[in-house]
Amino acid sequence: MIVLAVLLAVAAACVLGAPRLLRLRGPAVRRPRLLLVAWCTAFLTGAAAIAASVLWSVMLAIAAHAEPLDAGWLAGVLAWSALAVVGAAGALVLTRAEPLRSGREAAIRDLDLLAAACTKRVDRLGAVPVLHIRADRPIAFSSTADGGRIVVSTALADALTAGELRAVLEHERAHLAGRHDVLLRTAALNRMCLPALFGARAFDQAVHLLVELAADDAAARVCGERTLASALRRTAALEANEWAEIRAARLEQRPDASRRRARAGGGLLYKL
Repeated sequence: MIVLAVLLAVAAACVLGAPRLLRLRGPAVRRPRLLLVAWCTAFLTGAAAIAASVLWSVMLAIAAHAEPLDAGWLAGVLAWSALAVVGAAGALVLTRAEPLRSGREAAIRDLDLLAAACTKRVDRLGAVPVLHIRADRPIAFSSTADGGRIVVSTALADALTAGELRAVLEHERAHLAGRHDVLLRTAALNRMCLPALFGARAFDQAVHLLVELAADDAAARVCGERTLASALRRTAALEANEWAEIRAARLEQRPDASRRRARAGGGLLYKL
């Protein structure tokens, strides 16, 4: 029973305490990817502890039948109680996850319809297809459908320089490479299952911002901080976006990584 108690304690500490790691302070803004990795590690550790506690509870419940009545009764009750709690938690997660799954499938269907009706041309950024759609709004997003796609509107592409457009596309490719969609769905599921615990809504918002900052850093390493900051400011000028302005200011406050690499004889940039 001590092992079971330890497993449940670790699970509770990791799963419920992991959101506290995401504090939007100086270190979080400077190293968003590191913070996201730390959160994922804590969350996965908690999930592993939950799975181990289920297996241990089953083993205890089976072993309790072989014990004398006075010794096995208490162990059996505690084991089956722990199993019931974990099972109820699992059922809650599965129930809450269903709308997310259905919503993702609907979004993929909508993207397919959009691509069929509005695609002007298709380019490639490495192995990732880039769909240029006819639209009057500045749009750029990525989708994991069909192995990953990037969508950009003609309104945005026409407003940016070639370098700025490349930076935006690299930002979206970073979302795909980092599987940020999984992090966002996990944060959304946490908010849906524990809406009033540890500021679940604020935690969800923090994950959204941190994945954007992490993607910014990845794009800046390829195209440079100044280029990406300029693209963000142009995008904000086309359609009011306070967060784009904040992200641009963050990039402008740092030395340009591409220039540092050039001085050090680093890798070459390439055009789309």
